[in-house]
Amino acid sequence: MDYLAKSITKNGHFRAYVADASNVVKQMTEMHKMSPDVTVAFGRTLIATALVGSSLLKGDDQMHISINGRGPIGQIVTETNSKSELRGYVTNPKAIAKTNTNGEADISNLVGLNGTLRVTKVHPGLDPYTGEVKLVTGQIGDDFTYYLAQSEQIPSAVGVSVFVDSKGLVKSAGGFLLQTLPGANDTELDLLEQHLRKMPNISSMLAEGLSANQILAQLFANLKVDILETIPLKTADELPKKWYADAIGTLPKKEIQAMIDEDHGAEIVSRFTEKKYNFSKEELKKILALKMDKKLGEE
Repeated sequence: MDYLAKSITKNGHFRAYVADASNVVKQMTEMHKMSPDVTVAFGRTLIATALVGSSLLKGDDQMHISINGRGPIGQIVTETNSKSELRGYVTNPKAIAKTNTNGEADISNLVGLNGTLRVTKVHPGLDPYTGEVKLVTGQIGDDFTYYLAQSEQIPSAVGVSVFVDSKGLVKSAGGFLLQTLPGANDTELDLLEQHLRKMPNISSMLAEGLSANQILAQLFANLKVDILETIPLKTADELPKKWYADAIGTLPKKEIQAMIDEDHGAEIVSRFTEKKYNFSKEELKKILALKMDKKLGEE
């Protein structure tokens, strides 16, 4: 089962989140028929979304991520909530990355660097808050690290990785988020940074069967860690048909009328799940009538 573990070092100087999202990434990328290269970029974004969301969201909060570097992949969109329920899609799921000098897929080129990472936090009853930063590497983890430093003023390190086999199938996917807390000194920070540079990526450790405790021990070397909570990571439930009906109701009257008169109905395909929702002429007439009743009530 996929999970996200929240922890803190016993000296109270560092907070850490570790995620195994192998099944969720596999499920979503196969559902959207993503190429192996897109699977890596999207998977990294989905994992980072879960990690950052878990550190920032409470109650009924939600978070929406949009990465648009104007690369071949197009736009990457992910969402999560305080329960770590995830969804997402990309504009061009079949995109292929160029190879770099090492003969590996160039994820930075696939994502592009001529754009931004945008994070929108939605708190019930309050106006949404949006933070936006320029993409710094297109490798995803570095970009989320930069966002946390610039928009949230939280010194952090985000590491995300997706291992795809020769057949293009996800074998493991996970990541970590480390945050510095008051009390941490420069010596501790330097030692941790040196250690992180030498450490294998999370997907490799997950592929070897390491548990959250074992991964945290690898992350912090000599520092003792307490796991505070472990929660399941899962795919968000599909939005109900009523949600799409309400969305149709926000369209101009003439557009809804055209669906009735010219198309004799409407079909909506969810960008998140590829599921199709069909609306008959009669259903559209009810949506239009409700729209007109609301308009009269506002006058």
